[in-house]
Amino acid sequence: MKRVIDLLAQILAVIAGLSLVLMLVHVTLDVAGKYLFHAPLPGTAEVVASYYMIAVVFLPLAYIEVHNRPILVELFYDRFGPHLQAACDVIASLCSIAFYFFLAKESWVIAMKAMEIREIVEGTWKVVVWPSRFIIPLGLAIACIALLLRLCMLLTGKRAQLRSESSSSFNQ
Repeated sequence: MKRVIDLLAQILAVIAGLSLVLMLVHVTLDVAGKYLFHAPLPGTAEVVASYYMIAVVFLPLAYIEVHNRPILVELFYDRFGPHLQAACDVIASLCSIAFYFFLAKESWVIAMKAMEIREIVEGTWKVVVWPSRFIIPLGLAIACIALLLRLCMLLTGKRAQLRSESSSSFNQ
């Protein structure tokens, strides 16, 4: 299961990276078209906001969790003993799972409604956006599964393995 989530997280992170590159190219072509040829690419703002940005933000969440690299505030954590640090790790994982699960569930409902009405955004062009609504629950759900795996490792005493994996993945 861990290998599958690792691979899936890696794939989603690559897709997010490609989305970032595509966004860069798309916006660059739009600006160049606007100022050089007085013909911007229609629908650029809508596609960037509805597809690229969402993919860049939500798809790498699982990768971040798999590699144990979330944003941390370690104001007091480093001063705690190993048992208290382990308890903090479990509590933080439980809170993150609950938060990601809630967001995934709610964004799934929104995505289903968007699909039902075949949601579009009208700008200079009509852009079909309902498929992009599924990127958010997908990224959050896979991150939630990664967090569940981390929680299992924490509860089975594999905390040291998590720490070594995160430091080795950071140094690669």
